[in-house]
Amino acid sequence: MRSSDGDGKVRMTASHDTADATDRTVGSTSGERAAFARDGVVRWGRLLTPDQIDALRSSVERAFFRDGHPADGVRDLSERQGRPLDLALLHKINLWRTDEACAAQVARADLADRAEALLGGPVRLYRDHVFYKPPGKGDRSRMVLHQDNRYWHLDPPEAITVWMALDDATVENGCVHYVLGSHRHGRVEHVRPEEGAVMIEARTEQEPVAYPAPAGDALVHSVNTLHGSGPNLSDGPRRAYVVVYVRDGVTMRGEPMTSFPLVGDLVRGG
Repeated sequence: MRSSDGDGKVRMTASHDTADATDRTVGSTSGERAAFARDGVVRWGRLLTPDQIDALRSSVERAFFRDGHPADGVRDLSERQGRPLDLALLHKINLWRTDEACAAQVARADLADRAEALLGGPVRLYRDHVFYKPPGKGDRSRMVLHQDNRYWHLDPPEAITVWMALDDATVENGCVHYVLGSHRHGRVEHVRPEEGAVMIEARTEQEPVAYPAPAGDALVHSVNTLHGSGPNLSDGPRRAYVVVYVRDGVTMRGEPMTSFPLVGDLVRGG
């Protein structure tokens, strides 16, 4: 269901319609590129085996918690300045640098090939990261609609985010919602939903579409595609592992990205 605060901002709720998302799985490279150009998001289907899911879940738990408290490098995106941390929407980047299971994912030849086919050339690894929505946090675990590139400043915006579900992502526990075709609109205005908020929220009159995904499946979106996620209203965590690929030659804030590794080198062990 779609709700609005009367100022053009869309809020996602747990009963959001998912009908449009289920028919957008594509198979061929040409069909995938056409769907991506149209919608700004495609399904890559099952990317992780049960063993890989288990290994990544274990990696995430080690990386996120120490003695029941958030570990170093974990950020709470639900943070509001001047308030106690809610620990409702946790995030951590670059796990691949220290974790074997994550390092294996960013060096997968099949993912590199698909990313290069979608972006039309060699790609660099910008980062991997994890989103962790603990249970019992209610609306505080909602991720507001936003563009990744509003934060990253990649030019041109030839980059993709590969979002892999580590738990069944459902409307109830806060699956990703996308505003289809929004990547074609360029940079979209963002505002802070309230004073002191870490995340900034995009304004749109378009309807976000929920994309539920079983554990092990992947969704791939453009860095300019508006997306967010609903709150986790379930009694379990909702975790996702993410890899971001950038086409070689893209700049970040006007600077070359040569310090970010070519994925082909990672695949070859270079």
